[in-house]
Amino acid sequence: MTKKKLSKLKAQKAHVKATYTKIIFPVPKAPVNEALPETMSFYVDTRFTAAQSSRLKQLIGLVLNYWKVHYDQLDAGAPQSAYQRCVNKYAKFNLAPVWFEEKLSNGSAAAGVQMDGFTTQIIANGFGRSAKAFIMYQESGTSTIKGFNASNPETNSLTVTINATDLSKTSVTNQFLAGSLQHAWLHREGYRHPTGKYTGYFAGECSMCVMRGSRDKTANTPDSFYTEWLD
Repeated sequence: MTKKKLSKLKAQKAHVKATYTKIIFPVPKAPVNEALPETMSFYVDTRFTAAQSSRLKQLIGLVLNYWKVHYDQLDAGAPQSAYQRCVNKYAKFNLAPVWFEEKLSNGSAAAGVQMDGFTTQIIANGFGRSAKAFIMYQESGTSTIKGFNASNPETNSLTVTINATDLSKTSVTNQFLAGSLQHAWLHREGYRHPTGKYTGYFAGECSMCVMRGSRDKTANTPDSFYTEWLD
């Protein structure tokens, strides 16, 4: 084979398109003031194994359940959810998403805005108002789950790229990976933080709260124990 033909063959292989399969995911019945869709749709790269795809579904379920519990607790009369209490204790900077025009005074109020924004994302996905949500494949890399910055939860998708190697690790719990997914979706919702900085920043602290099940930090567990799973 000539060098010219070999070069052309390599170029063709490098541009092979990924293929995706559609999964339908049920939306929990959370007590919110807006009509919710019955399901959400995700398009998952077919290179993920059956076991990896199964775990991915568990992570989506955990993030959605965390969202539901937040509203369940408020609906039951709590002045703030456990999630809000946790975020309020630790988040001090970049409390608002890029689209929010008012000033937020504390982490609790910020967590309420964030959950309302996530509700908008769920509705936009379920009713087909946003772009398709792709779960893209990455064999390995420095990020576990990455969501590139977006700014409009009413139209931007929940597309993320997942490190398949990390998705298969049994040394990391589903709760930690759910926090990683939630963090990626925060970027899609309009939240920002300085590169590599998470402590004190809303997008980092609320995802760490998810990883800890809204429990307080402990002195013997550094933040890096959690943030190594965030992009």
